[in-house]
Amino acid sequence: MGKRAQHEMSLLVEAARLFRRKGYASTGTNEILAAAGAPRGSLYYYFPGGKEEIGARAIEEAAKQVTLTLKQLAAETASPAEFVESYAGKLAFWIGKSGFRDGCPITTTLLENVPESEAITLVGKAAFGHWRRTVEAMLARHGWPEARRPATARLILMSLNGAQLHARVEGSTAPLEDCAAELAELLKAG
Repeated sequence: MGKRAQHEMSLLVEAARLFRRKGYASTGTNEILAAAGAPRGSLYYYFPGGKEEIGARAIEEAAKQVTLTLKQLAAETASPAEFVESYAGKLAFWIGKSGFRDGCPITTTLLENVPESEAITLVGKAAFGHWRRTVEAMLARHGWPEARRPATARLILMSLNGAQLHARVEGSTAPLEDCAAELAELLKAG
């Protein structure tokens, strides 16, 4: 990876981390530059749209990673219930590892900027759409009724997203574990 791509990716990674932990509004561009170890002025060089552009791009990059994780789990698991339990296990590990400072990599930025920022709103919609379609495809592979796939996929994603917030607030993985166990039971019942 060239120096340009390295600085650009470092800025995105650090911006996403800071936005997730501190919030979009509470994170300054100088703080992003310092965390990334990037030269002064490079943020606007790589992201001429400034903080809003890096916010949108950080959501895109984080969302891609989540989509890849969902696709990998969909391919590896033997049932929708196992998929939910595996994903919740990964989320619990990541949140615990961060000392309960991290949660969904895009939620904080979306909550602070939607609908005011059109750019961030659009990438947020796209991210949630990718995740939903990935979960729907997993459900289809396991013979889940077609008419129920969109709502079931939303239920899975929204439940686990909410459980991440509860886990952070409680400083415990129990909300994710409880959520996964209940979702798994519902999915087993069909």
